Amino acid sequence: MGKKSRLKREKAKKQSETAKEHPMKTEIQQFLLKRDVDIDNASGLLYVVSIMANFLIFRSIKEHSDLPNIRPEEDKADEKRMEKLGQALSYECEELNVEFQEIMNELIFPMAGNTALVKPVLKKIYTLLVSLIPSDNFRETTENQIENPDFWGDSLMHYKDHKKSYFETVKELFALALDVVQYSLDGREMEEVRHIEKLEQIRKTHAIDTDDFLKLRRRATEFFRIAFATYLGIEFQPLREEVDTKILQPAY
Repeated sequence: MGKKSRLKREKAKKQSETAKEHPMKTEIQQFLLKRDVDIDNASGLLYVVSIMANFLIFRSIKEHSDLPNIRPEEDKADEKRMEKLGQALSYECEELNVEFQEIMNELIFPMAGNTALVKPVLKKIYTLLVSLIPSDNFRETTENQIENPDFWGDSLMHYKDHKKSYFETVKELFALALDVVQYSLDGREMEEVRHIEKLEQIRKTHAIDTDDFLKLRRRATEFFRIAFATYLGIEFQPLREEVDTKILQPAY
């Protein structure tokens, strides 16, 4: 057996084993069983299905969280990647005599909304955001951008005299924003009264003028959105690279 043939068979076996351990393995097996397709012969199909579902998870998180486009060139390239994934899926469907739209509706879309698949991604990003808060990178970025009228369109009235307390305020507001999304991940919502109390506690602790505090809330929220978008992009970059190297091939 040639080396390429052996590697291809080993890859197919690994992909098949991964499918059997998938959080939606029951749905996958039932889908294939109804169409008389052996899961061991569907490794290529399930590989493309998994990548497409992960792409949709990425896009769903980004859209649901209303994140900024920090790398518009990658977002544009993603459209071409999704197009190629669609072509790859169509090819695999034809090989196994499976309807394209059926696999989209019964496997890919449900995977993209499957909590067991989405939650680990969010938990990893939230863990990274927790570790970011005490870092030098967070301090440097905040201090460089907190008073930038060209970016924010306004100025902080008392920033020059209270730089330390303003930084600590943004830091705590960032942490509060993270708490809110973590609550949401667990299927809970932070009570509005409690949220307002926490905000007022932060403001009073650092003795921030009300007008400046509102501006700091806006800055902290935007810092959080940018950091979230950055880590989400980092998390999905290997997937983009995998599509570029393994899906963009003549067979598709």
